[in-house]
Amino acid sequence: MIRILIVEDEPLIAKDLEYAVQDLGYSISASCRNSRQALEALQREVPDLIICDIHLHNDDWDGIRLAQEIRLRYDIPLIFLTALSDAETIRRAAQTQPQAYLTKPFDERTLYAAIELAIVRFASPEQASASPAEAPPPFIAGSFFVKDKKRLVKIKAEDIQWIKADGAYSLLAANQQQYLLSVHLGAIESSLGAFSFARVHRSYLVNVQHIEAIEDDLIFIGKERIPIGKSFREDFYSRIRQL
Repeated sequence: MIRILIVEDEPLIAKDLEYAVQDLGYSISASCRNSRQALEALQREVPDLIICDIHLHNDDWDGIRLAQEIRLRYDIPLIFLTALSDAETIRRAAQTQPQAYLTKPFDERTLYAAIELAIVRFASPEQASASPAEAPPPFIAGSFFVKDKKRLVKIKAEDIQWIKADGAYSLLAANQQQYLLSVHLGAIESSLGAFSFARVHRSYLVNVQHIEAIEDDLIFIGKERIPIGKSFREDFYSRIRQL
């Protein structure tokens, strides 16, 4: 499970962010109100992602100065949380090379998009230098190759039943087989955009053509029982009604 450190000095916004992060299925390593607390929290536990407000009031450092210090000590993806800022602030923020921005007020869908984008962007330098089998699978006429032990297996997009996030990896089910892919689910979702796939949960992407039944916000595909996340429920049900 992805662990997130939150740095936000406004208690109400911090609470909203904590609830939203947990509702989306992520965990919180710590929630801090200033730069000192954030650095102490990082010494105790290094998270997978940081969401940091640019403007930390009543603090010696703002979020940008804190981000600069974090960049010197740790290699962690960073999302800046901000209301509208002046051009100079944005210029300073950009120099820290954040993986994403989240604008106040936020909702769960924009929060989810920012987190997934940050994770994919942070992983992309490694993916760019990885071997072809470790990079996002390339599509060739509606098919792509996945690594299965020492072989590359060709899989048609239409044969994929579901794909499940497994940390930085993804588990793909197709043709009564399952394949572990060394690529994040968000990158696969981008590749499959033109096909009949729907994100139904932060950890699941399904091929709607393979859905056998839906009951109590559970999707049945073969032996797999796939939950429909509340943040994805409305879009999913709207889509299957159209189909």
